[in-house]
Amino acid sequence: MLAVLALSAALAATAALAQDDTRLTLYTGRVGERAVTMYLKDEPAPCGGDLRLITAIYRYDGVSKWLELDANSDRKGRLALVESNPGSGVSGAMMLVRDGAGLKGKWISPDGERVLPARFQPGPAPAKKRREMEETLEKVHYDNNDC
Repeated sequence: MLAVLALSAALAATAALAQDDTRLTLYTGRVGERAVTMYLKDEPAPCGGDLRLITAIYRYDGVSKWLELDANSDRKGRLALVESNPGSGVSGAMMLVRDGAGLKGKWISPDGERVLPARFQPGPAPAKKRREMEETLEKVHYDNNDC
């Protein structure tokens, strides 16, 4: 019984640590000359270990609706983000690296012909804005992946 209680306490502590280690970041920046906003959720992978689960959305300010980003990262902090739309498929990809508090890299068109610089800086995200972005992230994911 004591072992079960110890295991339960350890699991609860691990779950609390995992929740505390979730990073929600609102970024503003540019892809080429266009202003963009990106919301990135970086959390511990559900199976443990040191890999991260990243979900993200972004939009070209005043031009597009939110685009879902299929995100992958490695242990060196490099990000591969593939943008897609239901019905039209892949519309671009970004390869980004950490640059201080921000991200920098390249946006690449699906055919590989256009390559644009991409740069993002974390923006202010009060609790209300974070809740709004979390709901938007969930809605975009649901709209793009619901059967």
